Amino acid sequence: MNDERVSPIPCLQTRLELVHFGKPQEEGVLRLRRDAPVPVPHGSQVLVKMLYAPLHPADMFTIVGFYPGVRYVIEKQAGFVPGLEGCGVVVAQGEDATIPLGMRVVPLLGEEAGSWQQYVCVEGRQCICVPNDINDTTAAQLLVNPLTVVGLLKEVERLVDLYENPWILQTAANSTLGRMTIALAKHHSVKTINVIRSSETMEELKQLGADVVIVEEQDGQWDRTVYQVTKGKGVAAVLEAVGSEMGSLAFNCLQSGGLYLAYGAQSGKPIRMSNSDLIFKDIICKGFWLSRWFPKQPPHVVEDLFDLFRKRVFEPRIQTILPLDRYLEAFRLQREKNRRGKILFSLQMD
Repeated sequence: MNDERVSPIPCLQTRLELVHFGKPQEEGVLRLRRDAPVPVPHGSQVLVKMLYAPLHPADMFTIVGFYPGVRYVIEKQAGFVPGLEGCGVVVAQGEDATIPLGMRVVPLLGEEAGSWQQYVCVEGRQCICVPNDINDTTAAQLLVNPLTVVGLLKEVERLVDLYENPWILQTAANSTLGRMTIALAKHHSVKTINVIRSSETMEELKQLGADVVIVEEQDGQWDRTVYQVTKGKGVAAVLEAVGSEMGSLAFNCLQSGGLYLAYGAQSGKPIRMSNSDLIFKDIICKGFWLSRWFPKQPPHVVEDLFDLFRKRVFEPRIQTILPLDRYLEAFRLQREKNRRGKILFSLQMD
């Protein structure tokens, strides 16, 4: 789609830079720089005028210095621009670029990150072109959550028999990713047990299609509840994003031959598991990282993802959209316990 938002390109841009690793909500950890140069594309590169970029838990861990998916974290090198994903419009091309001006795209930033700025320069092959019927704020959230949900369920279907036992359990079920997992599981006739910390969003999750919702603060031994729901069998798979005691209890809910699939570590603490379970229950434990899974997938996985939005299986919820200069407010909202949607940055503030 040729977008009318192609306009004269300035020499300078605004971006959010990491000054030093630390707590995102603290003054001085990041700075809003208004005089950063706008890069010039060469060869097959394109310059993308960024429109929106979300705030993810992984972004918060990047700022703290705990997320190894960004190379600057591994190198302990500050001065970079965080932000794992976003969407924008191609406004300039290198001499060999093939993506037309005005095309909306999602740049694949990978280990470089960098979506929290007004202009990004990337290779054309690192862009996903956005169809006309997908709006800007949806496109900005295309990868990290929706594609992870697709990948998680594909891994579950590959490694366990959901026909024999259709029950899966997920922690952090109130997150945007958790809500999408409920929706896609329902679409595939997979039953979900969803663990949340407090009861405020229980009815919302049930309306989305959650079969069972367990409130951790009301049920200290909720692993027993899981076995009651599954008639003593346990769940076929666990999708786990927290770790610590919650992850340990989730592990205990697995049937023989079950799958423990970790995709997050929100607590920063390890889980406990026994060698006995691994040996005699034949439990499979593995991690899922989108950056490793996605490059191995056929091209149609992206078009299949767009179809899930068209069918309204995935309906991203937005809590608020803030300009980049209100980043401290965004970080405060991100930490709220019962947040009901994603926080987005609007990058064209002027």
